[in-house]
Amino acid sequence: MVHCTGCGTQVHESAPYCPRCGKPQLAAQRSQKAIETSSGSWAPVTSLVLGVLSALTTLDDSEWDKNIIVGLAMFSIAGLTIGVVGLNITKKWRGMSIAGIVLSAIGLLVSLSQ
Repeated sequence: MVHCTGCGTQVHESAPYCPRCGKPQLAAQRSQKAIETSSGSWAPVTSLVLGVLSALTTLDDSEWDKNIIVGLAMFSIAGLTIGVVGLNITKKWRGMSIAGIVLSAIGLLVSLSQ
């Protein structure tokens, strides 16, 4: 429990506002930002890496067998899925998630056209 800086009432440290006076509590806002920053960075990075791998695979001009096509499709679908998750869990690296989605979509379209 912490004391409200506005009225001195004891409030829980995760409460966003004081229940008595309604003043925003800074401790809750800081903890929410810390949770968003620490827990949301894995998805955009992973999506971008999978998207880059998918897009680079499409530049291979050798003969593709069924295993390569299925692998490319799986990497692309994973990149798309994780990119959408990244858009929903964090706003900080939104551009990285979008880039991963676009590159993964290119890889998926190429794999489907084979």
